[in-house]
Amino acid sequence: MEAEQSGANRVLVTSGPTRAYFDRIRYIANTSTGALGARIVEAVASAGFPVTHLYGIDSERPNVDRPGSIESIEAVTVDDVISTVRTVCGRGDVGAVVHAMAVLDYVPERRLDEKKKSGDVFWDIRLVRSPKVIEILRDLLPEAFIVGFKLEAGCDDDVLVDRATSLLERHGLGAVVANTLERVSPGRHEALIVGPDRRILCRPETKESIAEAITGLIGGHVAGRRTG
Repeated sequence: MEAEQSGANRVLVTSGPTRAYFDRIRYIANTSTGALGARIVEAVASAGFPVTHLYGIDSERPNVDRPGSIESIEAVTVDDVISTVRTVCGRGDVGAVVHAMAVLDYVPERRLDEKKKSGDVFWDIRLVRSPKVIEILRDLLPEAFIVGFKLEAGCDDDVLVDRATSLLERHGLGAVVANTLERVSPGRHEALIVGPDRRILCRPETKESIAEAITGLIGGHVAGRRTG
């Protein structure tokens, strides 16, 4: 389906890791590669949607025929992500969001302006909760179709659907891509895409098929909005 090129039809895709610094050179991060987000950008752009790709440092970048057709913005820290999200969403043309970025749940309470000297035997660091980016996205875009992600470990489908549904209902999402660490391996990325009322919309098994399914959901949302 080719996307309609007017109105709020831009798709914001977030992907990759975030960092939080202890001092000038040391930081904590997560292990996301941004590969799934890159596949999603490729699929959404191929469907004709204007795309903004907000990606973490060292993320895999999408391979597209016309790189200039995608707005690419790098973000390092959670604060960077929030600032960029506010700017992009403030333009008024974002109609859908795929929030695949691995945003750190906890960050250091304070960051040293200089490098911490290595003479101390201990360095006690207090971590505090970071803001929930998906909450900010929903507040900024109350009418947008938002896809969230839920990664778990060691749980069966029933529990996975429960947790995906909780996330979906809490933030008024259109769908949640839910999977477990055990189902991800080179060449495989098994997931459940969960919609309202605990419905399993599909069971993709690769990053590419997840990207295709998400693009179809966004296309359906746009078509429904157009006829509605």
